[in-house]
Amino acid sequence: MLLFAFLFGLSLSTFAQTPEQTGFGASLAVEVEKELNRFFSIAGEEEIRLVDNSVGFDRSVTSLGVDYSLFDKKVKVGVYYAFLHLYNNDYLFESRHRYYLNFSYRETFEPFTFSWRGRLQGTCRNENRGEYKVNPKYVMKNKVEVACLIWGSPWKPYLSCDFSTSLNEPVRGYELTRMRLQGGASWRLNRTAYLDFFLRFDKYLADSDPQALWLGAAYKIKF
Repeated sequence: MLLFAFLFGLSLSTFAQTPEQTGFGASLAVEVEKELNRFFSIAGEEEIRLVDNSVGFDRSVTSLGVDYSLFDKKVKVGVYYAFLHLYNNDYLFESRHRYYLNFSYRETFEPFTFSWRGRLQGTCRNENRGEYKVNPKYVMKNKVEVACLIWGSPWKPYLSCDFSTSLNEPVRGYELTRMRLQGGASWRLNRTAYLDFFLRFDKYLADSDPQALWLGAAYKIKF
């Protein structure tokens, strides 16, 4: 509760300074992961995002990928593809294709788990639906997360921070463009199913896109 209060207070404080650039939304997702053997696994996700106080469509994201695990699953390398259907800044519906390469490392010191994920991401945008100075757009993301296991409880709270850096902007070049702060808790339903509830604060540092506060929930299944 203290974590959610901190994030909510931080977001409202920032919103109060720039009331014309605020947004509230919701994110709903279903994630499925299947282990093929001790090294390989496949994962898929379907996400829907709503904006304008959660009544307007923002985007849908369908992703599918393969992960390769090393060193007792502490290290993972993954290749993913995502299809996006969204409402762009020109007020048009647009489809985009996204490819990304993940590198991640996880270490546990009970009851805490620390993890890092690096992502090299490329997004191909539809020039018939918008004017883009850069296409495809390449971004490097770095995400750090700490989670805490509560003994005797199905809940596992966590806090993460994600930084996005542009790689091929013609004017700004290599620059930090976005910060995402997220706090939430995972609720274990049984051996394979989880519910994840979170509060997310998105702050765009260089673009004209509005900062936003998101409430989200995800249903996760691991086989």
